[in-house]
Amino acid sequence: MSQENVEVVRRIYDAVARRDGVTPFEVYAEDIVWDVSQARRAFLFTKPVYRGHEGVRQGWREWLSAFGEIDVEVEELTDAGDQVLAAIREREVGRGSGVPVETTHAAVWTLADGKVIQMQLFDDRQQALEAVGLRE
Repeated sequence: MSQENVEVVRRIYDAVARRDGVTPFEVYAEDIVWDVSQARRAFLFTKPVYRGHEGVRQGWREWLSAFGEIDVEVEELTDAGDQVLAAIREREVGRGSGVPVETTHAAVWTLADGKVIQMQLFDDRQQALEAVGLRE
């Protein structure tokens, strides 16, 4: 099942790259937990944790409102059983400032029965590896 989980997460990032706001919600559980509390970028959000589809939509709106342009590149997807670790590079341009920003982060996606039940955002890969019980 774990390779299928990797493909589900890849499908989400492919949809984000296409600006497709429908496809990810086809694979998010109704009670998904969207946790940005461990990331420095948490200040861009009004809450550290969002719940359910509407919560995720709210989190996305808050993130998207900060930037005029966003490009997300998947550098690596690591199979960790019922979890998938994603290493991500982002390039963004501040909506108000016009300042370009490039950053990396890691996301841990937890799946059950082909649906994402949780996403946790981390500042670096090592934090994410520890969250899935792996070490370099």
